[in-house]
Amino acid sequence: MTYSRDTTAISEITGEPVNTWSEEWRAECEAASVLAMSASARDAFFNGDKENGQRGVIAVRGPQGAENIRAWME
Repeated sequence: MTYSRDTTAISEITGEPVNTWSEEWRAECEAASVLAMSASARDAFFNGDKENGQRGVIAVRGPQGAENIRAWME
């Protein structure tokens, strides 16, 4: 299959090329997004925002899912 644009990027974690359609790239981008959040936004991301009725990652993906994101953040 051919694509109209390049589907590889350089991983900031490994420094190696990674396919931008891969799970590894998705996880790396998610971790970068969470790191860019303020502390309060990060807390809401993981634990939810009860005032707005939004569930957090822990409620949606479980504790292991949250730990996976934290591992990528490190």
